[in-house]
Amino acid sequence: MSPALDSLTAALERLDKSIGLLDRALTRRLERLDAGAGTAGWLAEKLRLEAELAAARHGERQAQEQARVMKVRLDAAISRLQGVLEEG
Repeated sequence: MSPALDSLTAALERLDKSIGLLDRALTRRLERLDAGAGTAGWLAEKLRLEAELAAARHGERQAQEQARVMKVRLDAAISRLQGVLEEG
């Protein structure tokens, strides 16, 4: 692999790990709220956390799609460079 692709892969792995940690933390908070969701304040907090969790999951999907696009572009650039080197 190229250094750029290695760097991209490492960054995506860190992003995936961070989003996973956020997902677990928010899920735990939601579970705690479910256990004691008797007041309007708790319900409002639960709804806010659910929205935050949904946004984090959506952001993860967008980041994964951007990573796929970047990988395709990097692979194409590497192929073109290899072709030029083979011709030269």
